[in-house]
Amino acid sequence: MTKAILLTRPLAMNGADQIRFRAQGFGRFYEIPLCEIKQLPITETIKNKINAAEWLFFTSQAPVASVLAVIEKGRRPLIAVIGKKTGEVVRSCGFEVDFVSPQETKKQFVSAWQEKFPMGTSIFYPKSQLADDYIEELLGSENDVSGSVLYHNVFLEERKAELTELLKMDELSAVYFASPSAWKRFLSVYNKTEKYPLVFFAIGDTTKKAINNSGYEAVLFRP
Repeated sequence: MTKAILLTRPLAMNGADQIRFRAQGFGRFYEIPLCEIKQLPITETIKNKINAAEWLFFTSQAPVASVLAVIEKGRRPLIAVIGKKTGEVVRSCGFEVDFVSPQETKKQFVSAWQEKFPMGTSIFYPKSQLADDYIEELLGSENDVSGSVLYHNVFLEERKAELTELLKMDELSAVYFASPSAWKRFLSVYNKTEKYPLVFFAIGDTTKKAINNSGYEAVLFRP
């Protein structure tokens, strides 16, 4: 029987993942986004904070386009990102990337950035309602850090229903997760089913740790 895998990222991001997993022997793909983004309006106050900051920190692709769209003409902020794909989105908006985290965790991101740029500066950090205050707390003593919730990461009711029905079919061999929040949302539904064995793939160490902390094994899968 052809192996089937569930991809949990936004639909537009699954093309390359399908190619990679096909090379791993998977022939059927189900797609149910467990994390969907709802952008929030950027107020004049936030716009001023964005344009006043020397650095912009992007830990996700989600807020990149909306933040860079309000940059004043002729201004070139310094930009730090987690993830090569986030950097690609920045460049597609016509801006350069000045720092890419060597690893895809906020801890490594902050540590490596501090080592390279030890002088105090001003930072604007857009995030979701699920994000913690780690960056603000760690860098706030020596830098002026402004963290603002600019988008909501949501789990739609229709996606919950789709996932419930898919799990009832008992056709999956594996599930692929790109964030701890996607894992937690999957688990909230999975725990209400018969929980047949599945292989769980994680895109990075942070997601793998979240799966492990829930008592499950995870296979690290680097794009």
